[in-house]
Amino acid sequence: NAHDDCYPQQETKVSKSGLKDYGAFSGVLAVFFVVFCCMATLLLYVIGRYKDSGTYLTRSTRRRMRLKDDIYALSAIGNDSVYKYFVGDNIFGWIAALSTIGVQIWILTVFIKASEVNLQDDKIDLQFTWKCPRDTDTCENKGDLDGTGWAIFCVLMVAFLAKDLISGVNLIAHSAKRRHTHMSRLRYFVGGICLGWITVFILYVSIIYNKALATSNSDIVVNSVVILFIMEIDEKIFGLLAAINEKWTTHAAESEDLITAAPAAKNDKGNSVDEMKDEIANQKEEMEAQRNEIRMLREAVLDIQEAREPSEASF
Repeated sequence: NAHDDCYPQQETKVSKSGLKDYGAFSGVLAVFFVVFCCMATLLLYVIGRYKDSGTYLTRSTRRRMRLKDDIYALSAIGNDSVYKYFVGDNIFGWIAALSTIGVQIWILTVFIKASEVNLQDDKIDLQFTWKCPRDTDTCENKGDLDGTGWAIFCVLMVAFLAKDLISGVNLIAHSAKRRHTHMSRLRYFVGGICLGWITVFILYVSIIYNKALATSNSDIVVNSVVILFIMEIDEKIFGLLAAINEKWTTHAAESEDLITAAPAAKNDKGNSVDEMKDEIANQKEEMEAQRNEIRMLREAVLDIQEAREPSEASF
């Protein structure tokens, strides 16, 4: 350009694959992710059915195991996120969770468009790192981004995204368990795909955006933090709903109480059993003491009768 800034004229890996741009590739990536999740769920279902063959579970046992799965899933997702609604059947909660993911995807598409390698588009944020003075035939790369910056990038991605990705995987794994109802399995599966995909999508956007804009180690950190902040929208919306009307978050609050109440109930049950055992032991001791008193009284009566018999004989 007029400032002697240059950008290498070469095809990106996306264009080499036959796709138009990063946006088209994200669509293919989404389809691949859904297909992969479907295959993984089917495989887990077959494995679970093989392991459970010949095993009979009572209705109470199934209910207890389903409750345990719900508690685990809720604790993995977190207590202050609208994604908790994926575990339940609250329609309002599902609308809030899906709307949150829609907003996140909408914001991320802005970063995708800004990352496109289209030098004719003035809306892109592509950074020119090559300097090609007009009086020389050589160009010099002025970018300072190195392996340290990308190492920091990996640490940030793992720290911020690993938890949500694991939560999505857990939801998908629960959808393959036969002990859940068909509706529960569907909720788990859809919720797991949505949560897992938004996490993978943020990772994808972070990579292409930093490849297009980051020219130094500090740039890649700043860009990553800006994009990762989008991942916190679910908690902000949850807080907003609680501030507007606390009843709107009742479902999630009840789920949180369930998490804390289940161990307490278990402890209370254990304590009550111990108390019953102690009470039975005390009753046994009292009965034994009463038996001893009755035996002593009986012996005293016999002694009195024996003492009376000689006196009666003398008369």
